[in-house]
Amino acid sequence: MQSKAGEMAISAPEDGGGNDDLLLKTSETVLQMAEIARINDFNEETRVFYSHLGSHCVRLRDHSRRARQTSSPLNGELVNQTLGHLGYLVPESGLQELPSYTVTLEFRLGALNLHWNEVRKQHDEAKLEFISRWLKPGASEEQRGEVDKALESCADDFDKQQPEQSSKKSADKFASPDIGEPSYAVWKAAQSIFDALLDCKGCSCPSQHEFGAKLELGTYRKPEKKIDKKPLIKPIRNRVQKPRGDNDAAGELGFDMFLSMERDWHEVRVQIVKERGVCFNLPGEVVSPRGSSAADGRAKVERLCRPIAKTKTKALQRLVLKLTSGQLFEMGFEKSNFRIDKTAEPISLSQCFEDRHEFFTEKTKRILSLIIGYTVLHLNGTSWLQLGWGSANIKFFQTTSCKTPLRPFIQTQLPKATPDFRLVVNGGDGDDDTSDELDSGHRCPALVALAVVLMEVYFVKPFKKLAEMHDIPLIEDPSGRITLIDVDQVFNGEEIEKEGWRSQIPEDSALLTAIDNCLDCELWEDEERRALDGGTLRSRIYQRVVRPLELHLTHGFSQIPLDGVDKYARDLDFGKWGQVMTSQEPDGQAAPLSPGVLTPTRTPSPAFMLLVPSQVGVRPIGPDFSKHMHQYLPSHSLVSYPTPDLDSISNSDVDYKVSQFFDDEMGDGEYSTAKTQRYLTWRSEYEKVYEKFIKKHIPDPPSKPVKIAILDTGIDRDHYAFEALEENLKGKRNCYNESQKNVPDRNGHGTFAASLILDYAPDAMLYVIKITDKENARPAAKIVVNAINHAVDKWNVDIISMSFGWPSSDFDGYDALQAAIDKAYGKKVLMFAAAANSGGRLGRAYPASSSQVICVHSTNTYGSASDFSPTAEPNAINIATVGESIQSAWPMLLCRDKSNPKCVESRSGTSYATPIVAGIAAFLLQYARLHLRESAALELKRKEKMEALLRRCAERGPNYKPRDGYFYVELSLNGHNLFGEELEWVNHEILKTLKT
Repeated sequence: MQSKAGEMAISAPEDGGGNDDLLLKTSETVLQMAEIARINDFNEETRVFYSHLGSHCVRLRDHSRRARQTSSPLNGELVNQTLGHLGYLVPESGLQELPSYTVTLEFRLGALNLHWNEVRKQHDEAKLEFISRWLKPGASEEQRGEVDKALESCADDFDKQQPEQSSKKSADKFASPDIGEPSYAVWKAAQSIFDALLDCKGCSCPSQHEFGAKLELGTYRKPEKKIDKKPLIKPIRNRVQKPRGDNDAAGELGFDMFLSMERDWHEVRVQIVKERGVCFNLPGEVVSPRGSSAADGRAKVERLCRPIAKTKTKALQRLVLKLTSGQLFEMGFEKSNFRIDKTAEPISLSQCFEDRHEFFTEKTKRILSLIIGYTVLHLNGTSWLQLGWGSANIKFFQTTSCKTPLRPFIQTQLPKATPDFRLVVNGGDGDDDTSDELDSGHRCPALVALAVVLMEVYFVKPFKKLAEMHDIPLIEDPSGRITLIDVDQVFNGEEIEKEGWRSQIPEDSALLTAIDNCLDCELWEDEERRALDGGTLRSRIYQRVVRPLELHLTHGFSQIPLDGVDKYARDLDFGKWGQVMTSQEPDGQAAPLSPGVLTPTRTPSPAFMLLVPSQVGVRPIGPDFSKHMHQYLPSHSLVSYPTPDLDSISNSDVDYKVSQFFDDEMGDGEYSTAKTQRYLTWRSEYEKVYEKFIKKHIPDPPSKPVKIAILDTGIDRDHYAFEALEENLKGKRNCYNESQKNVPDRNGHGTFAASLILDYAPDAMLYVIKITDKENARPAAKIVVNAINHAVDKWNVDIISMSFGWPSSDFDGYDALQAAIDKAYGKKVLMFAAAANSGGRLGRAYPASSSQVICVHSTNTYGSASDFSPTAEPNAINIATVGESIQSAWPMLLCRDKSNPKCVESRSGTSYATPIVAGIAAFLLQYARLHLRESAALELKRKEKMEALLRRCAERGPNYKPRDGYFYVELSLNGHNLFGEELEWVNHEILKTLKT
């Protein structure tokens, strides 16, 4: 193009030099400015220009990122040409932020990026004023058209130079010969139901009703077995005998939903006669024989208010409707086993992120992600998935028995009929200018919304919070939707120097692939940059988004069948951390709960036991702390005491916002010599395994040792236990007192735990972080955050051991601490935390309850659960090891007994089972680095894979059953043990475990 834009091309070396980074920054800046300008400009032609400009910048940005990620510089001449076209938009003079003398194009573009980075954080008026001055004010329509064509041409040239685009990921990556694409009949059926509901919502009632609908979400992956349907509750004389005919082979597609009139929700089931060959339905569907007449003589629903009104008098029943030829017919009522508590408002998924962090486990997160992914597959382009949908539209009901089944519903209103009414949905089958403008050329905005929800579920935080934590202001769109430009900044990072949340998800995660594909504009258009047809779009959504989400679930929980996900989810109590609901709903109506109370009788999780002063055999540790103990009815001081009678402690005695180390639980008030001896024998069996598989093979010094950080009370480096291991102590940091470099242990807990780690991982490198002291036995959240970040960012550790916890996630600093844990998890750092010492009274403590952390329970040397160890959680991998009468080093200054020259003590608690498991995990990592391929060793740094291997270490033969619900980790050379065979067999078993 011969224009001023073309004349401004700058000269540079052939490879573009540093201008690749300038192109990336400038395309991101102009993209953000163009999006705001488009929304606020009143001129339609100018709005179109800004929309095109944003679309071009998305392509340029993606090419720049791709080149940076692959270390492949872009063509220098093309980079400079593109910068020249972008530079044409910036005035050469007259800007107060620029010098009065002439400056180079690079300087002007650099100034644009620099100043916009500050202005974008200000109020809207300031941003609009800046854009009006910097984006070529007064440019003619012809000039804008030239820039538009020039930038499009540059983007096309980049396409030609990067034919193998990383964004066009191979569909074969997630292909599986065992799993085919689902049928897509649900899409048409769901829209037909919505249209039929709209057609019959009008009535002659004095006032117009306000109707709402909630449709249950599911995968619709495969049909349930056909069973005889219970007879509908109708008078016998009105029942119509339905003969079996050819239609019986066709099957029915059923939808469970709730309809409301004036916010009073009633359960409804809608049945649709399907064509032959459709092979899936809603979980729990009951297929009945059908006659030749679709309506079977039933009453047609003319006015929706009438059948809804009937349900008010039908306790424990649900209305059954049949959809035939676009019309609804009443089929009667049937017994309902899903009794919702109508006094409690359904809770939205967004509310769960805000107020119910403890609901989410790794399992429930992966199941939800898959179901919501299928939601877009089945409902995109229908009226159920309206513009601006998100986690606020996904609802969960509470039942009358105070359970919250993992049954998500999508909520929408049936709009009132007005002359100017126009329902706006997430389209995808054709060109949509509105969608194109709002999402910078993305042809399927529903996928952008899906990416947002997937991020929210993974991090258990609302999107606004994720943006706020990275100091990213969000564009306020009139429709309430979150635009692609905002999602991209929050997820991928706003600048080269600042990483987004993407960096905290493992690179090999199938979830990351799904989110990346959702946001990749080019995936959702054809080669001529036009919208995909409906069939191609749905097939691509499955292959590029839903299929990775299926693998995300099965890689972590292989026992959950994909064709049974919906039924499996229905049986889980979301409000009880995904535990299976073992009891059926009561036949009678339970006592109503107060409105707005979700689960008032829910057991707190996680938590631990605090003791009354008369029951604690402790030494005083300072007057200030003693006052604090009496104020909260207290926590122990990390020394020995007898276990009190649980019945003597009331709920009011527990402070659910303080942290605690979990140690020193004993039942008889004194340490048993016999128990300690059994532990030493137990440890000696492990040492034989270490000698055979590590010591005989590892070089001295190790070429790639495992790096472990311990967050505790410090360490006594002068102790005899560390004399021969001085080279193993690689780093120390005092986060409790930043002004002090040393990490003295005046408590004992840290020395004890650190020595345990080196007992089980004598070739590992240990990094000690002091997070608390004798006078303050409760770690502060902000100190723990700094400790985790330092261990991850500065030391690049493989493992973090944490023998402390908070009784719940309700404490100051939780968000920052969870963010640090998320970050460590994303960088494949294995984290281990003590479960708590509450016995069966309360559940896991935090951070042990976090889905990114491996929780460690305690047993005796026989593998039976310790009395103080929390009850095993159902459908979870409850990792445990010996935690009773453990002998380890004690600080020499605290050893005043001359009969204890070695300065060792015996202690009990999940606090000490934790460093033992951390040490065993280090052994497994070191084993993989010595005996397996590098990819297997890297795979073992994923939390799910390490957890699976620890589980395999616990298994004893094909008929193994966890004892007390615990997977008891104990290594020996006995034949029943994983390491009881020779090297080749052990390698085979480990690799097989990593593949599951």
